[in-house]
Amino acid sequence: MASQSIYSPAIARALDHFEAVSPLTEAAREAISHCLILESYPKKHLLQQTRRPATHLFIVASGMVRSYYLHENKEVTLLLGQEQCIVCAMDSLLSGEPAYYNIETLEDSEIISISYADLERLYTAFHEIERLGRLMISQYYLEMDHGLRSLRFKSARERYLELMEKQPGLLQRAPLQYLASYLGMSSETLSRIRAEQ
Repeated sequence: MASQSIYSPAIARALDHFEAVSPLTEAAREAISHCLILESYPKKHLLQQTRRPATHLFIVASGMVRSYYLHENKEVTLLLGQEQCIVCAMDSLLSGEPAYYNIETLEDSEIISISYADLERLYTAFHEIERLGRLMISQYYLEMDHGLRSLRFKSARERYLELMEKQPGLLQRAPLQYLASYLGMSSETLSRIRAEQ
């Protein structure tokens, strides 16, 4: 794992992404930059393990990640994330309880992390960072809710077409079995839908 300077282009892009959500003063931007750590990980590296409390929030600088859990000895993919995706075991991070799922890299990846302890200190010191955190947590839960509603109310084909429209890169990069699990269908169903397009 090779650490990079806090002034790297990847850190600057992450800060720009934060500012697109909510404006930051120069002091707040500088304070966050000192808490962000950029590291390189190989494919299949576990950033978060199930049954261990989450301590960090992760941002994909380059590469791809997924979060998943085991159900009846089968992996169920909850999230597939590309560049600028923010991923964490949110319930564990907020509660301090053991995480329910794993987060792993699907490609050789550069991952930016920030500890929850640092984030809490930043919330106390900077009102605009606290606001940023609130907005990002709201966005995270809205996306999770949308995913749950899609699984309940949309057909397999509709879910595939929605992903094609909103995140076409995932369709080219993610392995078939993870993509199918994420979309709530079998690999065979996904292959059939792809063949029909």
